[in-house]
Amino acid sequence: MDSLIFTPGKIGPVEIKNRIIRASAYEGMCENHAPSEQLKEYHTALARGGVGMTSVAYASVCKSGLSFHRQLWMREEIVPGLKELTDSIHANGAKACIQLGHCGNMSHRSICGCIPYGASRGFNLYSPTFVQKMNREQIDEVADAYGKAVELAIEAGFDAV
Repeated sequence: MDSLIFTPGKIGPVEIKNRIIRASAYEGMCENHAPSEQLKEYHTALARGGVGMTSVAYASVCKSGLSFHRQLWMREEIVPGLKELTDSIHANGAKACIQLGHCGNMSHRSICGCIPYGASRGFNLYSPTFVQKMNREQIDEVADAYGKAVELAIEAGFDAV
């Protein structure tokens, strides 16, 4: 084919076999906030189907950032399951990316186990609950959690964050 979409490309140091990237979109396949066989099979099928990179969606960097019941939550004990996922993606010719986040004021109180917090106080219609403004300790906690989540993603074999 003459189309540029089917030619290799690079994102920083990561070379991708083509320019087809499955964008991050919440899968809802993480029972107990951990990778599942369903999540692995989903992304493996995308890799087998020919995407250059697939993105595992919306992994919370810490418990306070959770908003969904079946949302991935980055922590040490899930690294082996994530490694199985990335190994399967790689074995089928694609690169693996992970989207990290903290839902902030849109975290769901019944899932994150605390009053949601964000850049400013207000009311979260989704939860529904009042939201507190982050204090210095919470800012530091979330910033540190992002760094740790990146370390865990690297340990698990992700090519990009």
